[in-house]
Amino acid sequence: MVFLRWLRRPGKVVHWTRLALGMWHREYHDSRIILEQQGDLKYLVISARVQRNAVRATILVMGFLTTMAVGMTVTAGWLQTRKIMLEHSHRQIFFALQSAGINPDLQSGEYSQDDMLEMARSIRERDMQIRQYVGDWTETLAARNNDLRSLMSSSGLNGKVISLIQSTQPVGGVNEAFNENPLLGGAFAKETAANRELRSVLEALPDRMPLPDYTITSDFGIRPHPVTNKPSLHAGIDIKPQNGDDRVLAVKSGKVLVAGYHGNLGNAVLIRHDRGVETIYGHLDKIFVKQGDTVEQGTPLGLVGNTGQSTGKHLHFEVLVGSYQVDPKKVIQTAQYVRQTQK
Repeated sequence: MVFLRWLRRPGKVVHWTRLALGMWHREYHDSRIILEQQGDLKYLVISARVQRNAVRATILVMGFLTTMAVGMTVTAGWLQTRKIMLEHSHRQIFFALQSAGINPDLQSGEYSQDDMLEMARSIRERDMQIRQYVGDWTETLAARNNDLRSLMSSSGLNGKVISLIQSTQPVGGVNEAFNENPLLGGAFAKETAANRELRSVLEALPDRMPLPDYTITSDFGIRPHPVTNKPSLHAGIDIKPQNGDDRVLAVKSGKVLVAGYHGNLGNAVLIRHDRGVETIYGHLDKIFVKQGDTVEQGTPLGLVGNTGQSTGKHLHFEVLVGSYQVDPKKVIQTAQYVRQTQK
């Protein structure tokens, strides 16, 4: 510490540096030393070369010793700092493990170096296990998300429909928790958020048909109109009941907006579900619900009929998202597949 205080005096350092340089480059001359012993005079000659080599060797040795002293002092200070930091880290590890129930036999403040090393090994092993688990799940989620995107694409769900459903999704959720844990951030958080969004779209859509047993007689899309025979968009699917069960059931819970005669659809029921999803049930023979009713999935809405612009007994069924028609058959098949894989 005395040496460090001396080093902090820049005037002294400059003075001794200049002195050493001056002695290094000084011009030396031969010197004579006269020795007298019992009246006899003797001469001892010290050459300039010997003087110069001795001085320079002394300067080199002193410089080396000084450098070593500075290096040792700096190293000692660094080691002391690291020791303090390590002790602080050990205390944090100890109390964290105590709170987590790890190594409960240790008492606060009474732990050896071996105890700390064992706790550090436990933490490293647990950290590696978590990282491996998170990595595996990230790959699994990425593969599942790709499958869901493919299913959506094949079912005719375009970007407009998906964005309409996602725009009504509750704000917040799993991402806030991930922000507090760096192990769960990055790719894992991204794939988890994507998986959540994709599933929210499919979970908002119905996963069952409105008839217990049925046969599809007309698909969604452009077709010749059964009455006018002109090409037109069939915005839903036509299904006929089988096994004598004519009950029309609600495919999801929701609120009845329309329950009555409605133009070409005849007796019809319109139900609004969550996230902008609506379903229409047309050509009913009888209606069991009224406007304003709240129904659950499976609630009987009426009986299959032949009212309105129809050429035979059947149910016209539509699924809409934000008033945008989607193919009920493909959507329901996709939603059913996702529900089954999720179980």
